[in-house]
Amino acid sequence: MPLTPGSRLGSYEIVARVGAGGMGEVFRARDTRLRRDVALKVLPEAVARDADRLALFEREARMAAGLNHPNIVVLHSIEEEEGVRFITMELVDGESLDRQIDPKGLPPSRVLEISTALAEALVAAHEKGVVHRDLKPANVMVTREGRVKVLDFGLAKLAPPAPGVGGTQAPTMTSPVSIAGQVVGTVPYMAPEQVRGEPVDARTDLFALGIMMYELATGRRPFSGRTVADLSSAILRDAPEPLSSARGDLPRDLGGVVGRCLEKDPLDRFQTAREVRDELRTLQRALERDRPGAGKGGAAETPSIAVLPFVNMSRDEENEYFSDGLAEELLNSLAKIPELKVTGRTSSFAFKGKQEDLRDIGQKLGVSTLLEGSVRKAGNRVRITAQLIKVSDGFHLWSETYDRVLDDIFAVQDDIARAVSNALHVTLLGKRAASKANAESYQLALRGNHFFQQNTGPAIATAVALYREAIAKSPDDASAWAALARAHAFQAGYGYADRGESQSSAREAAERAIVLDDGLAEAHEVMGLVLGYLELRWKEAMAELRRARALAPGSGTIMSSMSQYEGAFGSMEEALRLARQAQEVDPLSPSAHANRARIESWARNWDSACEAHQRALELSPGMTAQHRALGLLYLKRGMRDEAIAEIQKEPVSGYRDHGLAIFYHALGMRRESDAALARLRGMGEGWECQFASVHAGRNEIDDAFRWLERAYELHDAGIATIKSDYLFESLHSDPRWPRFLETIGLGE
Repeated sequence: MPLTPGSRLGSYEIVARVGAGGMGEVFRARDTRLRRDVALKVLPEAVARDADRLALFEREARMAAGLNHPNIVVLHSIEEEEGVRFITMELVDGESLDRQIDPKGLPPSRVLEISTALAEALVAAHEKGVVHRDLKPANVMVTREGRVKVLDFGLAKLAPPAPGVGGTQAPTMTSPVSIAGQVVGTVPYMAPEQVRGEPVDARTDLFALGIMMYELATGRRPFSGRTVADLSSAILRDAPEPLSSARGDLPRDLGGVVGRCLEKDPLDRFQTAREVRDELRTLQRALERDRPGAGKGGAAETPSIAVLPFVNMSRDEENEYFSDGLAEELLNSLAKIPELKVTGRTSSFAFKGKQEDLRDIGQKLGVSTLLEGSVRKAGNRVRITAQLIKVSDGFHLWSETYDRVLDDIFAVQDDIARAVSNALHVTLLGKRAASKANAESYQLALRGNHFFQQNTGPAIATAVALYREAIAKSPDDASAWAALARAHAFQAGYGYADRGESQSSAREAAERAIVLDDGLAEAHEVMGLVLGYLELRWKEAMAELRRARALAPGSGTIMSSMSQYEGAFGSMEEALRLARQAQEVDPLSPSAHANRARIESWARNWDSACEAHQRALELSPGMTAQHRALGLLYLKRGMRDEAIAEIQKEPVSGYRDHGLAIFYHALGMRRESDAALARLRGMGEGWECQFASVHAGRNEIDDAFRWLERAYELHDAGIATIKSDYLFESLHSDPRWPRFLETIGLGE
């Protein structure tokens, strides 16, 4: 049946024809059930009418549908309607890569960026046993944001033969190239074994990847010929011009990577896509280091450092909190330097107790220098050894040993920070007010920090007690007051203690910290959290966070907090910039990735949001609310099986039932949705925003607004997200929506 704009194929309304290939015609279509646009590919009759080929197609498509990766276009379903066989896929808003290749080649950074993304896609597919067989620029889409998406994994071998072409070439007859008056397929991207009609495997894809990398870099393919025979002969016998000869500004080692992909014998090529991916990542880091403006050993335009946890050399293992705390204090001091990029605590401390090469650690963290050391504490005396190490060659830029009494610990920290700043040629801002705390209160505060990092109700209660004990010994220590404020804010926000009492205590402690030291970034940051999430005074909260960022521009924690507030106001471009920057500062922090995932979803960047959630879960399996959030994003993308699997993995029952209530409603399973919502309501106070979002998703608008009003009365912290959260989209057309946003301080 002919498909034209406006015609229907089952529940799909055809919007426009967007192309055709060996696997059939491709249309943009509207899925009227899920109210989303998809790419709909109608199979050629030669496949649909051949039982064996159809069975093979369905087998291959099921394997391809199991792929879930940000660089692979998602295959949604295989369907039949009125005798027409078709598949539905994720619709990518962008254009094919072949339209973006410049005749002179792309900039080196973009060559590596695209090549690495292609290799990432191959890693994901090959590890699931799926080989593409027809990798080429026309089968790669580039979104408007520049992200790479590979099409048709595992399906290419099902394409019908083109007229006059032998069966051995059938898998690639999908992209026209005029040769001797005959339209043939993508012979220019074939590997020698394909040309000879031999079996293909994952290494065949690597040969095609090599051809594409060469073309991205030079604007032309490595093999050419006027006829099919000439081109096939070149692929089988000719050596391409070396990349270094074709273009002089490319990374020196890129030619070696491409050359190894283009080896004629599969045994001489890279054996896995992972190897290629890892080589390309290394080249990306080297290009970043060597670009103009970067230091000779640097990993970015600005000097960069990670402070590793200091090793506890004391006999008493309980002193671990002291060595960790010393490193954290130094990290906080260095984060105040505008010219210095400082890796966040979570990423730096990820290497605690691990025997990894320092150069490898530096490369993983993307920094040019590492500060490491050791602490030996006995009674009131302490020996601190610190070394500043250059990542590129492992040499020491500076080292020193300090034998002091604990009362001198603040002076030692200042000395170390000053030595680091001098070695990196950056300006250290200010000095610690050593007179505000004594050695005993300092140790109590460090122990409090140790418990606070555990983020459980009992641990934070212990931290509160330790901070209060520290303050009792040094009432004018602004840092201890700020730490106490943060602990009380967490108790209020997470329900670890009475909300009203904890909120009041957090506010009082934050105010005291600012009075004692208006230049303390941590004090302004925690005040921003109290004013925003606990008191819903967003503009005042943002002013405090901006003050905090001005005082500590390198703090990833402050960047993340600001990104949430910018997103809450609807300033998505700035929110995304800050969230991504926070992730760069703390690349191994699950919280940084989870925060970026939330902001990406607010900006409706579904693929990037999924990627960030997946990374957060890789770093912290079972992280609260992440499986639920990822599952709902899968549901948004039509990936039902993946969605329910993720939601059911959610360890917190409230978030799990929240996700299930929304999921079951989307599938028309009302009774199951009601049951999940009933269980969620049994959680009691603190879940009002979740109740509201379920009702919004079920188009129960009055109930949604009723629960939002209740959430506002209780100052539920979730109120901060509703303006941008896609789960509340059904409320946007209601006249009550702008009035409610105005009420909670998030109006235009």
